[in-house]
Amino acid sequence: MCLYGLFIRFVYTGGCVVKVFKGFRFDPELYGEFRRLAVAGGVTVTGVFERFMSVCVEADAVVFPERGVAGLEAEARVLVDWLRKGKRFYRGGGGVDVNIAGRLVWLLSRVRDADLKAQMEKVLKASVP
Repeated sequence: MCLYGLFIRFVYTGGCVVKVFKGFRFDPELYGEFRRLAVAGGVTVTGVFERFMSVCVEADAVVFPERGVAGLEAEARVLVDWLRKGKRFYRGGGGVDVNIAGRLVWLLSRVRDADLKAQMEKVLKASVP
């Protein structure tokens, strides 16, 4: 079993970021075996890991989420619930009425959760008379 953790550390000096350290922590025995296999194959550990990440990204097994997606998905869940209950508009910022279906259509391309996206599509299709 592979236990790993990504850690990011910021070093502050006088209020500004000096350097960012990024890395993974692996079980020492596991890393030793991995390194031995990589060297036996004539490659570096970094090279193997880079190839692995490239294949994962190409296969869409790893995605890099946009910032703030969690907030957008929470908003989408609320709007889906409101639209199911028959509500069509809500009072947005500045007192402006916002069309729930229109907002859901805008959020559709930004939502990453496949189940939520399917719910959004279903409720949007059902909302059209």
